Amino acid sequence: MKDQFVIAYLADLSMEQAVVSHACHLARMLNKGLIFLYIQDPRYHLPSTDETESALLRLEKAHPEVHPAHVAIKGNTREIINALPTLLNGVVAVAGVNPKARLGSPVHPRKVIHNFAQCKIAYLTVQQPLASPEAYSHVAYSIDFHKESKEKLIWASYFARFNHSRLHMLHFRYSDTGLNKKWSNNVLFMDKFFRNLGITYDSLPVEGRALFPETLVCTAAAQAGHGLLISVTTDTRSRDVVEWFAGVQEDRTVRNPHRLPVLFINPRDDIYVLCD
Repeated sequence: MKDQFVIAYLADLSMEQAVVSHACHLARMLNKGLIFLYIQDPRYHLPSTDETESALLRLEKAHPEVHPAHVAIKGNTREIINALPTLLNGVVAVAGVNPKARLGSPVHPRKVIHNFAQCKIAYLTVQQPLASPEAYSHVAYSIDFHKESKEKLIWASYFARFNHSRLHMLHFRYSDTGLNKKWSNNVLFMDKFFRNLGITYDSLPVEGRALFPETLVCTAAAQAGHGLLISVTTDTRSRDVVEWFAGVQEDRTVRNPHRLPVLFINPRDDIYVLCD
């Protein structure tokens, strides 16, 4: 048995190919176990756990190389997801997202963001199957003036160390002296962190300004041919008035038209990371 697990959250079995392909790759990359998770939540009017048992067993047999297990459970989706680190020793989850799904679907972008909002592990949102094992060869992340930017570095280092991915740091140019100083301090922290691990990265400036900067970062990463974006979600304690009315930027990043996989990290003091 493995000590920690990648959780393939199968909210809608119609997206199983997308979720499973990414989850299997992460399990191999991180040398962790894999669990197929199905939640029968009465709010979503989904098939019962008994009705999905044969599909989950089929998935297990189809991927013997990662020795998967499955869990089918009834309950509140958000509560179960919050409990993943202790309930299933989860270290990262993979969730399917369909921007065209009805609002009441568990794979609708806003539902996914809502259900994972308090999650203590990173979660990868995917819209389509993994194209190839080389799809994560180039991993992007942004560093800005917020201290939360630094929370992306641990997961960026995992891709560099365990997948030999090339890292690409995307950033804006700041004319404000104070903001530029904060950004520079974050970059200095990143340089020291990566230097201790023997990790290098490329730097790519992002042009323009937007109400939701991470959407510009996502577009720049996709246009540069990067295969995955690491992003930090908005801390609910620091939302401004505009975000309460217009929504937070992850609502838009998760449904990006480039269909770029996005690994989200919630800014928390008790986030769970790998045992390696």
